[in-house]
Amino acid sequence: MADESTRSPLAQRLTRPVRGPMAALYRWMDSRLGLADLINKGLYEATPRRGAWAYTLGSATLVIIALQIVTGMFLLWTYVPSVTEAWDSLNFIARHDEFAAIVRGMHLWGAYILFVVVGLHMVRTFVSGSYKRPRELNWITGVILFLLVLGLGITGAMLPWDQAAYWTTVVVTNILHYIPVIGHWAREVWRGGNQVGPVTLTRSFAIHIWLLPALLIPMIVAHLYLLRRHGEFGSWVNYDPDATEEELAERMRHAEPPYPAKPTEPAYAVPADLDEFFPSQTAKDGVVSFILVLIIFIMAIAVGSPLEAPANPAILNYVPAPEWFFLPLDQLLVQFPQSWMIPVGVFIIPGLASMILMAVPFLDRSPERRPWKRPELMVPAGFAVFFLLFETMLAVNRLFNL
Repeated sequence: MADESTRSPLAQRLTRPVRGPMAALYRWMDSRLGLADLINKGLYEATPRRGAWAYTLGSATLVIIALQIVTGMFLLWTYVPSVTEAWDSLNFIARHDEFAAIVRGMHLWGAYILFVVVGLHMVRTFVSGSYKRPRELNWITGVILFLLVLGLGITGAMLPWDQAAYWTTVVVTNILHYIPVIGHWAREVWRGGNQVGPVTLTRSFAIHIWLLPALLIPMIVAHLYLLRRHGEFGSWVNYDPDATEEELAERMRHAEPPYPAKPTEPAYAVPADLDEFFPSQTAKDGVVSFILVLIIFIMAIAVGSPLEAPANPAILNYVPAPEWFFLPLDQLLVQFPQSWMIPVGVFIIPGLASMILMAVPFLDRSPERRPWKRPELMVPAGFAVFFLLFETMLAVNRLFNL
């Protein structure tokens, strides 16, 4: 155990003699688990002071993912992954179980808010240049997490087994058919045959609650580990690139762990103004996360979660509308010629976009973090965002006649 003189103020408070009826239990647990040191390592950390509210999006993402796990576990008490009982179980919730209806609404709106928060977090990271060395892997794991969250969203939309869920399943599983060489086999594996049926729902359910979370949780752990290893943030607002070598050397001598984040340029190693993670940043994280959870709760009560008519493959005039986060892709499918629709609209464009996102830290190797000093990256990114918004507007107008 560390010497008292080298401990942080937080660790010293945690290891003061404990009095009262629980003192013996606390001392017993602390001597075996090192509780005080664990809490100190988790909470005593230097963080940048400027822009701290923007940095709360990462913690909010973690909180909402935890909320999704908890609400999903509650839904498992009632939901039955069967083509004959899935819709009935959710209809029972909507009509006869007010608590479960709120939980289902929170699960749905939690997913929607999660997409927005993760998207904003990625935008903040991109604009601030926080993906630059040595944080390349932070960005890559973040992109993978974003793709996994999208996968959870689309598989979750298949589970109610109403009309929307059924046709979503038909469209999504049929896309696999166009993958070269293994496409037909991949579609049959997911569907459990040539047609969408009971096995398809069971396997979609397994992908949603087992396969994707099994990939998501280790990726979250890796992302948090990299975050602690390289310092909280790399945003340009926290650094002084015009500081002299003497000022930078002095700052690095007095920097709290885990700064400086080496290897990197000296000007971007240690933020100019530091604060404590606890209680300063944790308080901001708590406020933002509480507000977002409150919004999710209010939307769950005020709007709830829709449930269309039970799935009926015989109804051929049903026009499926994708979830809002897939509207740009749906519009691309409409705009491309029929022969190009699937290979270009589903594989080439999204595949290239994912690869470019992954490669951002390696495409931008300059030390510059200020966005107005990076037009070669910021301008194409602005056009990409505008394109996505424009495609979304076209899709909304086409599907809902707005």
